[in-house]
Amino acid sequence: MSDESDGGSDGESEGVMTDGEEPFDGDHTRIAVDFDKTLTAGEEGYITEEAEDPNEEMVEWVNYQYRKGNTIIIWTARPWEAAQETVARLTEWGIDWHGIRMEKGHADVYVDDKGTTPSDELLDSGFDGDGEVGPGEGKVDKDKSGNPDGAGNT
Repeated sequence: MSDESDGGSDGESEGVMTDGEEPFDGDHTRIAVDFDKTLTAGEEGYITEEAEDPNEEMVEWVNYQYRKGNTIIIWTARPWEAAQETVARLTEWGIDWHGIRMEKGHADVYVDDKGTTPSDELLDSGFDGDGEVGPGEGKVDKDKSGNPDGAGNT
């Protein structure tokens, strides 16, 4: 099984490129987003009796990055056996994404030259970091259909 699969809540086949097409323009960024304790609220891991709750601010931030044209890859330490459940949560929560990678490895701390914390990204984007999207938080200027009147945040 491959490490990455096309997915996403929009149903488009974005992994296919025509001959000569450039994969990224100058403003395009690939963003790998962790699932547990990043897209999920709270400190629980995925092996629990109850379903996780979403971190609404991170969901909003990820969807904003997607709408800006960035590639969203959900990258989790969950095993491939948990892929169907993970994709179901992404769909249930309305998260837009392009690919998913499972089994990134297990560690207590990741040291990476390109790493950032969810809190840093949220605070830089105008959220308060409480896990809930409040009035006036974030930089989202359009809803998923592109309608600026349905956005809820400015």
